[in-house]
Amino acid sequence: MAFPDSLQLQVQGNWRKMLLAAGWKDASYLDAYCNQVKTCTEIALNCVESNSHKRPCIEDIITMLNETEETIDKLYQHLFVVQPPYLCFPFEPDKLIPCPVQLTNNADHHIAYRIQPNTPDIFVGSLNGTVPARSTQTYILTMQKQQKPPPNLSTIHIQSVAANLDLSLNIDYMFNKAEAVHDVLKQVKITSLHECASQLASKVCSEKFLYVF
Repeated sequence: MAFPDSLQLQVQGNWRKMLLAAGWKDASYLDAYCNQVKTCTEIALNCVESNSHKRPCIEDIITMLNETEETIDKLYQHLFVVQPPYLCFPFEPDKLIPCPVQLTNNADHHIAYRIQPNTPDIFVGSLNGTVPARSTQTYILTMQKQQKPPPNLSTIHIQSVAANLDLSLNIDYMFNKAEAVHDVLKQVKITSLHECASQLASKVCSEKFLYVF
């Protein structure tokens, strides 16, 4: 089905304005998302072709959508970088166990983040914040005092989204608003190790199995 270029440009322009209003400033990222909008529009129009033989099959649709998403993910991996790709908590009974996490924002706008472990109430302090544009921050993630290593703490999710220029807004509000309108919200998954200090050091040295999910 034919779709006038002027209307397609209008649709992309509306999305660009929405992303700019949400805080995204990077031209390459905006272009990638507008290209995804263009692809989705073309898919939608092709799916309602009067000639059923011209309609795309589900496999082709999935492939096209995956390709656009992969492009965006690659760009985002450069914009918001979390290091190290693993977290080590050399456990000792009844002691707070700190682990530094380096958050680098290569974008031209602030990025809000929140840390979500798969075990609730395992860490102390605030688990969210913002990283200013073109800067790096070191966040100290501290495990609560415990008698034994937590059995289920294996992955930690770090979600991030473009921060609104009004940084007085609550971080959770920013994420809830982003989720409500399907805004640009990305997630980094990292693995964490939390065995006894001596066992952890031995395993890291002998097996060298640390990796990024």
